[in-house]
Amino acid sequence: MAGWRRFEQHETALEYWEIRQEGIRCFLRWGSDRAPGKASTSVLDDEEQARRHAARKINDRLRKGFHEVDPPGDPAEADGDVPVLDVIAKAAGPHAPAPHYLPVDGFEQVYCRTHAPDHPMGFHEYYLLRDNGRSAVRFTVRAGSHRAETVASFLRFLDSARDLAFDGSPHHKVALPGPVGPFGHALLCSPALGRACGAYPAAAARVATAFPIFDCEIGDQDREVLVDARIHGHGALPHSDWARPPHPAVDLRFDIQPSFQRPTPTFKVFRSVDVERLMDALPQASAQSWLEVRSFRGGIRRLTPDAVPPFAEVLSFLTA
Repeated sequence: MAGWRRFEQHETALEYWEIRQEGIRCFLRWGSDRAPGKASTSVLDDEEQARRHAARKINDRLRKGFHEVDPPGDPAEADGDVPVLDVIAKAAGPHAPAPHYLPVDGFEQVYCRTHAPDHPMGFHEYYLLRDNGRSAVRFTVRAGSHRAETVASFLRFLDSARDLAFDGSPHHKVALPGPVGPFGHALLCSPALGRACGAYPAAAARVATAFPIFDCEIGDQDREVLVDARIHGHGALPHSDWARPPHPAVDLRFDIQPSFQRPTPTFKVFRSVDVERLMDALPQASAQSWLEVRSFRGGIRRLTPDAVPPFAEVLSFLTA
């Protein structure tokens, strides 16, 4: 994991600004000695764009009178050898009960914690440990969709695949050897992509994410930035709900005039409802208007004002 760079300036108060680039992501945090700190994350198309983005941000700070200083110690480095479940337990506040993760019968080095199982937002949290507990693969299941036999099927798959998310690739879409409930595939994400333990900086870079998916929910040739948008962006895949219907990947580019949406010359991630709205606008648009829809397999359909199929037909194209 790349380290933080810290910049400070002293006028009426001490102001600080920190940046860290990791792959296609740039992490920022800033504040002063008089106000709570804030943070943000930018996800770029590729590592070179992320590097240039970080360089521009740093130059902006330097022009504003900031000076680079040595950053404070990073908790991820200080606790790098502490087992991840111990890091999480240690992070509990002084007045909060320490979290307890119980071993899952029939599986080695697999632990579970149940959060408010009777509450509508309750969930079950699973960790498959590796490297003597110093890293792990995590997944969650919403309490209302939790079925012991379905979870056991997924654990049997992950039991031999828990190293896959740490092989240097941002993600793997894998066909399951057998069905897991209604799902036929799994998505395994690196720690940076999955963001499983963002609340625990000392463990964040050591915990990957996995969950079952429908084939149509992640593109066969998706780049990391597209997967990030599908699982973290607007209308993100509700991957903790194991009773969900398919949420197909929707990639659009278009130029529809007039329209409530600005033209998009490259494919970007949208929602199914956006397809329907744009198709509704297309028949009244100018003759030069167009809309292209790309499926998870890479197939493309081009729609024009004089050739707008039923929405159900396009939805079938996205899921087939």
